[in-house]
Amino acid sequence: MRIGYKFTSRTLSLYFLIGIGLIGIVTYVYSNFFIQRIKKEVETTSRIFAKYALSPTMDEAALLDLLFQEVIQKIDFPVVLTDDRGKPYTARNVKAKNLDEVVKQFDRNQKPLPITIRQGEEIKIVGYVHYGLSPFTRILKVLPFVETAFLIAFLFLGFWGYLIYRKSEEENIWNSLAKETAHQLATPLSSLSGWLVALKNTLAPDVYQGIAEDAERMKEVLEKFSRIGLPPRLTEKNPEAEIKKSVAYIRRRAHARVAFAEEYGSLPAVKFDDILLGWAVENILKNGLDAIGANAGRITIRTYDAGGAIIEISDTGGGIKKAKEIFKPGYTTKKYGWGLGLVLTKRIVEEYHGGRLTVKRTGPEGTTFQILIPRSVS
Repeated sequence: MRIGYKFTSRTLSLYFLIGIGLIGIVTYVYSNFFIQRIKKEVETTSRIFAKYALSPTMDEAALLDLLFQEVIQKIDFPVVLTDDRGKPYTARNVKAKNLDEVVKQFDRNQKPLPITIRQGEEIKIVGYVHYGLSPFTRILKVLPFVETAFLIAFLFLGFWGYLIYRKSEEENIWNSLAKETAHQLATPLSSLSGWLVALKNTLAPDVYQGIAEDAERMKEVLEKFSRIGLPPRLTEKNPEAEIKKSVAYIRRRAHARVAFAEEYGSLPAVKFDDILLGWAVENILKNGLDAIGANAGRITIRTYDAGGAIIEISDTGGGIKKAKEIFKPGYTTKKYGWGLGLVLTKRIVEEYHGGRLTVKRTGPEGTTFQILIPRSVS
């Protein structure tokens, strides 16, 4: 299944609308939750201040009772109260039994708060408050990182979907162009076949045979173009015969100064489409001929088994100047080229056969393309 065709402009629009809506809802819920918590804490603090203000001469017992009733009983964070000598006497939201160790742990992170009362002109420390972070505070500390990670993931997925959508649109354009080309050429080819039958007895046998072969070849080309975008017809067998067939076809159409060297090793049985794989091999061979041009040159076809069927096609042309661009739609170095050959070839190998097409090497001494068709998994 090819994921790219699942993405459309409507899919991306829904993704961003739903994503932005969810971000807005979550932000509203969390913001409202935090506001309510802050209001509650402010209310508690204000009530303590109000009661303390009513009794500026509050003694030690009354102050501790106020702290216990208004603070200790209502807090949700861990806290330990100690006397003026640092001896724990009560705690809240602390599960550990050794309060002395808890106090030391709290003091390493937060400075304890003294509990003071005024006795005349003298201020007396009656104890200390040792505290840890509340769940609310821990959430506040982590929340910016969570929001940032979520936003990055959201934007990354959106950008990834956009790239796949663009690739899908480009492929649809090339698919439509290939199918329209096949459709437009089908009618004149049918007419040519009719004329060929009518002229059979008036043409020399070798001339008639040559025209008939080319007409049949044109039908195969139209079949290839019409197959673009359709599921491949995979059969499991040794691909050597199809490779040799494609090499023989290109060899007959190469000029006399191009030599062909064929080195066929043992190949495993793999699943492939005869027509499409043959087309891929022909496209690479044609690129090799174009690279050599009118000069003398050599094209080497080598096959071997390395985790699958490996097909290496080398030429002695001048190399590829922009090797990273050659598989992009529309890129071509030919004056009248469409930039379709290697794009379709890569798609045939990688998407239809689950293989890999790479430029193994390129330079002034020539270029080597490598096709890998993986071994069939039973």
